[in-house]
Amino acid sequence: MSDKLIGRSNAPPEENEIYKVIELHGNRFEIRYGYYEDIDRDYEPVPIYPDFIKEPVYTDGGEPFVTLMQDPCESYEPSGRCSDRDCGTCVHIARGHDLIGICKCEKNKKST
Repeated sequence: MSDKLIGRSNAPPEENEIYKVIELHGNRFEIRYGYYEDIDRDYEPVPIYPDFIKEPVYTDGGEPFVTLMQDPCESYEPSGRCSDRDCGTCVHIARGHDLIGICKCEKNKKST
């Protein structure tokens, strides 16, 4: 059966098209397709996650949201033998949904 007849498309996603919406701790994050850098425009757009380093967002309790792939802060502590060094491999991460989590390190908590 044709993909068009059953509502599927093999076409690549378009820039700014919604990939998914993540709701976590009362916050809503729209993940859209795009490019992290202009050089990437030679390829298909990818899901673009928030840059919580440039634009911090906090839970009601003052804990910062992080993406699991972002560079870690100075409080980074590896959670195991993994050679990656990002927020996703830190002992302070509380995984949320998809690639978004919350940093539970008291040093990074915003006073409320």
